[in-house]
Amino acid sequence: MTAHRLYRAAAFAATSILATTLAGTAVVPRVTLEEMTGAAEVIVLGRVDRAEPAWSDDGRIIVTRVEVAVERAIHGGPRARVGFEVPGGRIGDQILIASGAPVFRPGDRVVLFLGPGGDAAPAAPGAGVAPGSAAPGRLAIVGWNQGAIRVEREAASGRDIVRPQVAGAVRLDRGGKPVQETGAGVGPWTLDRFLDEVVKILEPRATRPGQGEPAP
Repeated sequence: MTAHRLYRAAAFAATSILATTLAGTAVVPRVTLEEMTGAAEVIVLGRVDRAEPAWSDDGRIIVTRVEVAVERAIHGGPRARVGFEVPGGRIGDQILIASGAPVFRPGDRVVLFLGPGGDAAPAAPGAGVAPGSAAPGRLAIVGWNQGAIRVEREAASGRDIVRPQVAGAVRLDRGGKPVQETGAGVGPWTLDRFLDEVVKILEPRATRPGQGEPAP
């Protein structure tokens, strides 16, 4: 296994673990933008087309299956659409609230950092992929909710601003102490500045043979 693959496995394992709930709040490791980018197999800018609740493949929990029309593929190859699932949703009178899990609605514009889910995801000792975040073969959000960055139009300036989804989760640093900040050290940044930063992080990976496609 190359050093690059070891890094990706370690980063994804650290950020895709089962979120532990404490008094209704998810507790997850804090990840930097560099770590999220390193762990992601797919990074896209797009708009949510569908967000529909369903039972997970094993029938144990409710998930929301999300489809996004891709506006710009940043990493992972060109694609018109991307699909994934997150835990939580409502079917009839049954509701599952997954504290801190990202919430998507049709029309949302988002930057997504996605990695392998289910049996394909590297696992940290004593932990696994967040339940329902993806069945084997499906993609999952990196870092619980930190890999879902919302894009909003700033009324005063007309600029597109990126804002992480931070509600419902406590992030811990490597020493186990809570981090008081927005997720992944992001925001508010302009969308263009944020995407430029992601591309800069990807560039060293693109120059190594066998390490993925060059960033656009």
